[in-house]
Amino acid sequence: MDAERKVKNNSNIGVWQRPNGGLSMIRALSIAAAVFVTLLWSSSYILNQYAFAEGVGPFTLAGMRYSAAALTLWVVLRLRDRKHAQENGVHEDHSVHTEVSQGKWKLTWKNYLFLGITGFILAQGLQYAGQFYLTPMQSNMFLSVGNMLFLLVIDALWLRELKGRATFLAVLAAMAGIVIYYYPWHFAQSSLIGISLILLSCVGNAVHLTYSRYLLTRKQTAPSALVLTPMLIGAAGMLLTGFILEGIPPYSLKLILILLWLGPINGALAFTLWAWSQKQLRAYESSLINNLMLLEVALMDILFLGRSITYLQAGSLCIAGTAIVAVQLAPLLKKHKQ
Repeated sequence: MDAERKVKNNSNIGVWQRPNGGLSMIRALSIAAAVFVTLLWSSSYILNQYAFAEGVGPFTLAGMRYSAAALTLWVVLRLRDRKHAQENGVHEDHSVHTEVSQGKWKLTWKNYLFLGITGFILAQGLQYAGQFYLTPMQSNMFLSVGNMLFLLVIDALWLRELKGRATFLAVLAAMAGIVIYYYPWHFAQSSLIGISLILLSCVGNAVHLTYSRYLLTRKQTAPSALVLTPMLIGAAGMLLTGFILEGIPPYSLKLILILLWLGPINGALAFTLWAWSQKQLRAYESSLINNLMLLEVALMDILFLGRSITYLQAGSLCIAGTAIVAVQLAPLLKKHKQ
């Protein structure tokens, strides 16, 4: 018998695992990719503050960011398709782009529209808008807790991948750490409008994440098919909303440089890696890894914005981080014990 074999089961579809339950290479790469993406998205927190200071509105900023990301991704895919066509002796007009990007199950425009609305217009656009009415700490708290709660509800109704008392307790511990971090809560300057926008963005994110997981695992859709077209739809919707509500923003060299980073790097690259990692990780695992941004943003606040945290906040960050690691290691420890 080979030392390593491919195991497919109901709890983790299509993941390479060792017979003794050790961490597989593809799963380790998926976790590393997801963590790297959270670092990129955490840096957006700093860059967004600089962009807002340039006078650009939230919907306009989100629309320009994802327009730049979509354009970058389209160029990369075209270059890949051209290279693939040349290697296979196919004329460029008959490129195999659709077959390569779609996977076994081709998406319809209804699928693309649903992904674009939930993953970008709702999850990203409303998140940016909500931050206009809340302090950064309040918006991050509601975003993290809201994403976790709505994902748990959707998982219980649909995928039902969240199983086991230990996993559920670890999820609760992560949520408790998030809540404790912001104690005592000061909502004197907050707005119900901002809270509502953040929570609506959480609904969009949870639905998008769960539906993407469904397409990747149940329909065997390629990760690249879930990114470009939905991103274009979302970017167009956010730009239109921004121009109507916020007007044409003033342009500056600083804003252009920020967009060049937010689009190609934090947008195209990050979303492609994130979509690929979801095929190997369960929906709630991806959400827990996404909560690493709490620790990362806190460190960036200290390093770049000069903020400080209390001992209680530091302890709560340790609780959240430990719970995230526990959820990742719990299935492996269980298999090793067996």
